[in-house]
Amino acid sequence: MVDVSIVEDSDIYRKLQEHLDQMPIGFPCAKSGSDIRVLKHLFTPEEAKIATFLRFGWNRDLEPLEHIFERIKNTGISLEELETNLDNLVNKGSILSKREGDKKYYANAMLIIGMYEFQVNKLTKEFLKDFSEYLGEIWGAEANRTDYHQLRTIPVEKSLDPELVIAPYDNIRKIIEECEGPFAKINCVCRQEMDMHGKACKMTKHRDNCLGFGDLIQLYIDQGWGTQISKEETLRILRTNQEEGLILRPSNSQNVEFICSCCYCCDRGISGLLKVPNPADFVVSNFYSEINPELCNGCGSCVERCQLKAITLNDDVSSIDRKRCIGCGNCVAICPSDAIILHKKEEQYIPPQTMDDLYDMILEEKTKLKG
Repeated sequence: MVDVSIVEDSDIYRKLQEHLDQMPIGFPCAKSGSDIRVLKHLFTPEEAKIATFLRFGWNRDLEPLEHIFERIKNTGISLEELETNLDNLVNKGSILSKREGDKKYYANAMLIIGMYEFQVNKLTKEFLKDFSEYLGEIWGAEANRTDYHQLRTIPVEKSLDPELVIAPYDNIRKIIEECEGPFAKINCVCRQEMDMHGKACKMTKHRDNCLGFGDLIQLYIDQGWGTQISKEETLRILRTNQEEGLILRPSNSQNVEFICSCCYCCDRGISGLLKVPNPADFVVSNFYSEINPELCNGCGSCVERCQLKAITLNDDVSSIDRKRCIGCGNCVAICPSDAIILHKKEEQYIPPQTMDDLYDMILEEKTKLKG
């Protein structure tokens, strides 16, 4: 005899998968069932049912509790039960939430950026096994269906020539100085994952080197996933990250909401770029580095510092492969002979104002592709 509860559970997880697949970066069906296994780590059957009534939101489109209740009340759930379930989902890192005074707002989150990052400090090997399988099987292709990226690369501060006119959204110091906060430091979930696999980061011993600002980071602060810090402490952490040669990757928006400091050994995005011959084509960046061979002393410091293997040393002179350079500026910052210069690309990319705007653009592009 078939266990009816198992069939019903499977049905609700499939409905949730199909619902989440309508988001800007969707949640496509996986033949192996890894999609459903990931969802089962994050939602009970009852929670999965509730999540099918939630819409996608970032900052702009989160909905108040009362609006969600109007859509779901015919299922027999009470307002109090709904609030309890939603708050539990927030605590588990399965959905988004924010507060404005006494009002609570909720929305579904994408897998990345979203549910995965919200698992910081609570990762399990079981979740990571199914998550990694799902990414490799189908989600990675979904994330790259359009030309729009959730992250971009900006230069480290020491690489910037004062005479080079830099837009505020590409200047790490201006980003921080012009942000009202709140500010918080967060443990890097990518490095936590590698630690669980027994593969310590090769570039830094620090873990609390991811930074966030504004409404989204308030969720981390409220849930205890991150520690609120001052603007000065934020700048200090960034200086350390830059000194260690980490790649600065903020949100792909002019109103920056977070800054990841990435490495080739822990971050899937950077490690993936190492496998292709032209990483520059897959990265949003307004810069590239160039070496003056007459000034190069052949020390090889830049070769060691470059995470994308864009620099080679031949006959005691370094040279940069433009197809591999992503404009992080780390080589410029450590060159003892000032032989490396950061240049602006001829065609400058202007990020959308907000992440909400970015996701609108992704959805529009996906609609065109389907048509």
